[in-house]
Amino acid sequence: MNLSVIIPACNEEDTLPLILDEVQKLHPLEIIVVVNGSTDNTKQVAEKYGCKVIEYAEKLGLNIGRSMGAKAAIGEVLLFLDGDIPVPHKELLPFIEAIDEGHDIALNDLSWTLKRKVRPHPVAVAKYALNLFMKQEQMSVQALTAVPFAMKRTAAETLGYALHAEPPLAQVEAILAGMSIVAPAVVDVIYTNKAREAHQEKIENSPFPLSTSEIIGDHMLAIHHLIEKKGVRGGLTDAERNRLYPKVYLPKRPEKIACSAIIPVGEEKETIEAVITEVKKAGVEEIIVIANGSDDETVQIAKSQNVVVIEFSEALGHNIPRAIGAMCSSGDVCLFIDGDIVIQSEDLLPYIKAAEQGVDVALNDLSCLLDQVYPLHSVSAAKYFLNIALKRPDLTINTLTAVPHAIRREALEKIGYDSLMVPPLAHVLAIKNGCKVEQVHFVDVARTNRIRRDHIKVNGIAKSTERILGDHIEALALLLELTDHRGGFPRKPRRLDLLEEFLNENNTNQENLTNE
Repeated sequence: MNLSVIIPACNEEDTLPLILDEVQKLHPLEIIVVVNGSTDNTKQVAEKYGCKVIEYAEKLGLNIGRSMGAKAAIGEVLLFLDGDIPVPHKELLPFIEAIDEGHDIALNDLSWTLKRKVRPHPVAVAKYALNLFMKQEQMSVQALTAVPFAMKRTAAETLGYALHAEPPLAQVEAILAGMSIVAPAVVDVIYTNKAREAHQEKIENSPFPLSTSEIIGDHMLAIHHLIEKKGVRGGLTDAERNRLYPKVYLPKRPEKIACSAIIPVGEEKETIEAVITEVKKAGVEEIIVIANGSDDETVQIAKSQNVVVIEFSEALGHNIPRAIGAMCSSGDVCLFIDGDIVIQSEDLLPYIKAAEQGVDVALNDLSCLLDQVYPLHSVSAAKYFLNIALKRPDLTINTLTAVPHAIRREALEKIGYDSLMVPPLAHVLAIKNGCKVEQVHFVDVARTNRIRRDHIKVNGIAKSTERILGDHIEALALLLELTDHRGGFPRKPRRLDLLEEFLNENNTNQENLTNE
């Protein structure tokens, strides 16, 4: 078998023999151990087993050893392991066989981690969200971040050896290149992973330990690359959203009132009267219905309720009416709901009261769904990752995407009314502008939402899901613009200078061999 096994290792003299005993049973062409920053006998152990050793006295940093090992390998199949997680050789065979069968990359199938009845770890959310943004929902949390994985050497060359130091970035490039990626086996590296200081090391102004922060930053870098390649929405649909909606509105009323309600409607004749009735019972003084592409009956019912009705003959697209309604409103607080979900007045009042008491953005608290729905829904994953990227994991899956929510007028003026066209974008602006954003009350709009045509999956993804995922990529694009290519997440020093030097030296050696 033309196999090269690549193992970065730092102070792994205890576990490395266990790993090498199993790897030797695969009868590889070579085993490459990249020893870096070790102060124990890791190098001596590797040499005892006849491994090819690449040694550096200093620590190279996360994943640099992978890149060096891949460049140095001569096998047609590359198998990547870590120096601290022994894996039985029989569990490694499916990864090698998958490459022999013609696939480019074989990943560890960790999808089972999302099916556990526990809230997902931020790293799992990041991996899942990245795959979703690439329209690869079936990949779940499978990622080049986790060992073991195998790769064709030709695939490694195509990606470029330097890219292996940034696994999420390499994964984006592999998917964009149309490589065949499979997950042929399950190897538990979650419960067997060795605890390290970086797993608990606190960093300033972050709710995450250093190791988690680094991986989140790696995923933000990958998303930045996706945006550069495919545009601000990552190539995902905007669902015919009319962002150039007519700039003609009702004048804002001069008198100030306490609360306005904004209700977009399409064909909502069955629900609109009940929706308005509950809003009135909540004591809302101004109710604005934005009818866009609505049927006549819905419009007439709304008008009969003695509320403000703004009519557009054509559908403006998702969330455009929110922006229009907010612009036309005069309340100190704006309550946003939909015309197709009847919400009882007692469930609307908490949002209004929270805003009146100083919460700038009062969100629907859907966090309980994390304890009821397994695995994590794709839209929930996007919302959760956005809050993780904003360093607000306390908000979990709660963003301005879901109604009901309330926003204070001062906050609307800060974030701009147009931002409401893309709710996650408004969410980012609210948090980055220092607004007080809190989850205040649970209303189940996930399981009571009416099933529409765009909710049905076509070619693996529903149009509504793709639109919402695109909204979150657009929001992340803004966050990247406001911070840096890693979203403001730190990274321990990685010896990219030594990697570049190593890659150049090996290129020179290969050229010399070719000339000879």
